[in-house]
Amino acid sequence: MASTITKKIKAKISGLKLGYMNAAVTGLVTDLKEIRSYMKNDVRGEVFSFVLVDDSAEMRVSVFGKDLRSIWEVCNTSDAVRIAGGMVKTSDPRYNSTNNPMEVSLSVDSKGSIFRSNEVPTVSERACNYTRISDLQNVRLQENVDVLGAIDTLQPPEEVMTKAGKRINVAKVTIVDQSCRSVSCTFWGSSSDQAVNWSVGDILSIRRAKVQEYAGAVVLGCTCSEVRLNSDDTEVTTLTDWYTNAKQSDTEFQPLGAPCPSGAVGGSSDQRGSNRRVVMQLPVSHESFRDIDEIVLDFGEGIKKLYRLVPSGESQFESTRIDWSTQADETSRMSCEDFSGSSRNQ
Repeated sequence: MASTITKKIKAKISGLKLGYMNAAVTGLVTDLKEIRSYMKNDVRGEVFSFVLVDDSAEMRVSVFGKDLRSIWEVCNTSDAVRIAGGMVKTSDPRYNSTNNPMEVSLSVDSKGSIFRSNEVPTVSERACNYTRISDLQNVRLQENVDVLGAIDTLQPPEEVMTKAGKRINVAKVTIVDQSCRSVSCTFWGSSSDQAVNWSVGDILSIRRAKVQEYAGAVVLGCTCSEVRLNSDDTEVTTLTDWYTNAKQSDTEFQPLGAPCPSGAVGGSSDQRGSNRRVVMQLPVSHESFRDIDEIVLDFGEGIKKLYRLVPSGESQFESTRIDWSTQADETSRMSCEDFSGSSRNQ
């Protein structure tokens, strides 16, 4: 348990520094996760997390112990809690849904403590700083963003098998905005349950979505995000009217990684990795392939393949993997002449 002195010294979340907490912090409990069990050195333990919020900042808190049910109930039934005796460390971006680069790790079996607090801080709701979908390609991977979009396609929750052999539910939606671009949003586990209440045309306000990359496209991981449906504000009304008109006029929404709506020559490039990648639709001029290492070709009907230039100078592409389709031949090879009659300048 935390010392009496430590519990009497108060601090704001924004004032915490890396290392042992030398003060108690009081805040609102948000985004409370369920308890999970784990094994370490043949010893069973439990962990859960939540986001602590005060009027200065927010921070993820991970709670560890052998039996956490009573502690979890305190967090679940209290508007505010006071924590002390934890370690402040650099956050793990895989799990952190806040914009705070630090998080608290708190062991209630050691020096950590969590108590119900009657000092409920007054916290002004953080205004969303929405990023346009077309601008997501300029955001670094693993960063959190706020997005506002209309649901254009919806895949209800379904059970899938992970590579680790675990069965888990997942829901996917595609959202669009006035930039005429679309992005896929994925909700794993219990976060997928909310999708049963959604419909095409609904407006989602997603806070702290994580920018990720899958199959050569920018996607959003929303498992730890805060999602609001059809909230009552001007931006939602404006987007609803725009989406209704866009569907009536058969507007096409280009997915991130596909050619820009303006039809710019060369499509949209992705400079994140060591290889340069370009996404195009057929037909294309092979002159556009100059200085490109990887090419994604869209054959229509949802069939897209990734090709990498063969380094031998044979003016051929070799399929290195299937990105979007299981219908294509993973070992196929085709020459540049099949597309334009010219070869890449070596």
